[in-house]
Amino acid sequence: MNKYIVFIFLLIAFSSKGQVSVTLDSAIASAMRTHPQIQFSQQEIEQQKALKRGSFNIENPSLGMEAPYGKKFEFGVQQNFQNPVIYIQQAKLGKQNVLLSESNQQVTKWQLIRNVRTVYLNMQYAEIRVKQLSYQDSIFHNLFVAAERRYNAGDAGLLEKVSAETKSKEIENFFKQTKADLQNAQLQLQLITGLKDATISSKDEITKTTTTIPIEIRFDSTAISQSPLLTYFEQNTLVNKQNLRLQKSKVLPGLSFGYLNQVGSEQPTNFRLRYGITLPLWFWTYSSQIKAAKYQYQMSQSQYAIAQKTYSSEYTQALNDFSKYSGSLNYYEQTGLKQAEAVIITAKRSYDAGEISYITYMQSLNQAFEIKLSYIETIRNYNQSIIELNYLKGQ
Repeated sequence: MNKYIVFIFLLIAFSSKGQVSVTLDSAIASAMRTHPQIQFSQQEIEQQKALKRGSFNIENPSLGMEAPYGKKFEFGVQQNFQNPVIYIQQAKLGKQNVLLSESNQQVTKWQLIRNVRTVYLNMQYAEIRVKQLSYQDSIFHNLFVAAERRYNAGDAGLLEKVSAETKSKEIENFFKQTKADLQNAQLQLQLITGLKDATISSKDEITKTTTTIPIEIRFDSTAISQSPLLTYFEQNTLVNKQNLRLQKSKVLPGLSFGYLNQVGSEQPTNFRLRYGITLPLWFWTYSSQIKAAKYQYQMSQSQYAIAQKTYSSEYTQALNDFSKYSGSLNYYEQTGLKQAEAVIITAKRSYDAGEISYITYMQSLNQAFEIKLSYIETIRNYNQSIIELNYLKGQ
């Protein structure tokens, strides 16, 4: 007897292996730990920090041997330095590049969070559709079986049988498609979160997202001021502005120091020091670099302006979607769902009493189920609009 009990427990364990229910928060946390984009953005930050430490890049010294009188070679060394202002500007540019890479990491994180939320929502949507269509498939299949029996018994016409079969096959096809959509959504969640389980399901069923956003809200230019992507483009302008300052500073003269033994060890004073400055005489080279940096700075300003306009448009669209789907949900919650339930109950009662035909009964059921499916889709669209609003606001 104990052997059978052990066998049953093992069977349950193996049958449930690879199946896991995840919450949205755990899915986001997993993506943050394992997604290559997060690792790449962190590596980029470390790279820029390493480059910043090399801002004080002194030229290699020049070592040589000279024979001032052609008799004996003497050792000499020469060291050139750029103007100190250049090193300062390079350090500032390095700091701005570190901030830019950190801004890029924030963009990567928020885009990943939005993508995980969207994929998770799509999986929830597919799950509830599978559940709903499974129920519909069962009902219409049973109606088809009953119609076929009635037809074989001579109690129903061919039209009733064909209509029942057509509707049953249609729902069955939709059911198969939705199950394929669910498998695809599960795969997408696995890929983006790094979860290796064979089957993933959502911990909670799809519901209307609770939010404090008022339906009558209007566009506010400050609403997206915390957007990670806009912050990135703004920081990019600061990087290019600092690079322009750096290129301009390169026209400043540098410094040169050296030690040369010009006279030989037999002379009473055999040390000779050399001091000088380096002059940027080839102005066309510096001029072209300054002009290129200036255009790059102007281009970054244009990119920032384009991003602001694009975000304004996307934010306005997201607000409109939020308002639109909020109104639709109010209809379904206050009227639509109640009417759908009333249609199902009344149609069944009327059909059982022989007051309506099979065709009318099937049409009534189909209408009610379409209302329920539309309600589910509206919840998905409503939640998606909130995801977009939160992303655009950096929340």
